[in-house]
Amino acid sequence: MTDIKTTLKNTSEVEIEILCEVPTDVFEKERPIALKKISEEVSLPGFRKGHVPEAMLIQKFGEALILNEMANLAMDRAYPEILNRHKVHAIAMPQVAIKKLAKSNPFEFALTFQIMPEIKLPDYKKIAKEVMSVDEKTEATDEEVTKAENELIKQFATKNAEGREVLPEINDELAQKFGPFENVAAFRAKVRESIAHEKTNRGREKKRMQTMEKIAEGITAKLPKVLIDGELERMIGQFRHDVEQMGMKFEDYLATTKKSVEEMRKEWTSDAEKRAKVQIALNEISLLEKIDVPKEDLDRESKFFMEKYKDAEPGRVRMHLEMMLTNEKVFQFLESQK
Repeated sequence: MTDIKTTLKNTSEVEIEILCEVPTDVFEKERPIALKKISEEVSLPGFRKGHVPEAMLIQKFGEALILNEMANLAMDRAYPEILNRHKVHAIAMPQVAIKKLAKSNPFEFALTFQIMPEIKLPDYKKIAKEVMSVDEKTEATDEEVTKAENELIKQFATKNAEGREVLPEINDELAQKFGPFENVAAFRAKVRESIAHEKTNRGREKKRMQTMEKIAEGITAKLPKVLIDGELERMIGQFRHDVEQMGMKFEDYLATTKKSVEEMRKEWTSDAEKRAKVQIALNEISLLEKIDVPKEDLDRESKFFMEKYKDAEPGRVRMHLEMMLTNEKVFQFLESQK
């Protein structure tokens, strides 16, 4: 639909409006298509579906129904041309406003798009090096090993005459109940190794978050509202899931705490913006450093996920996994800067 007239207007740093005009002759070409579509969808006594005369449709449903269907067809046809003509990189579907819709007239409408502002990252390699180069102690202390050991052997505790809990003395026989351990020394070595492994993982996650938070702080651009709203929905959805996992209805939780979802949204908006900036930073780094996920890796992970969650929507699963796998590769890249 190259005859469409368009005018782009920047309404803010994160929003553009495109005014569109479909000429009368082009718009009227949608009429027979709209009539056929409506005729196939409605049922009128004495007429087969798809064979209801135009005059009867207008008499029964009015001209407005036909014009609205023509408008939908025209906008669907024009949308790809509009995106291509103005090189729009939209981050969500646009808001649509009908400006003029009348028979034998040009069709005018406006599309308002949320767009990404220009993102400038701070020196993320320097930030990563500063954070990642800090050494953290990950060895398990004797005190930590003893504490973990006591937690494990509690399941074999007994009660004394006063009703107090008495832990058994750890020996080779008891150690062997926790796995293929030859003796107490082997058991304690495994406990020490597990603690060190957990501390290493926590330390890595801590450094990753510190790095990304510092990088995100350097993003001064105002974010589109749709990105913050999307992050808020994810946060609330996760919180709802966590509450229900504890056996409590989310509505009951809200009633007990005397809070509304809207109040939660207001309280969490700042955190949602920070999280959105972190994801934007991860995306930007992946583009700048040409980091992507091999198709075979994405195919494998998607297949595994869909086998486990058969009702999941494949397209959404693939998009989510691609983001998560790309994020992991970006984190590995940042860790290599130390």
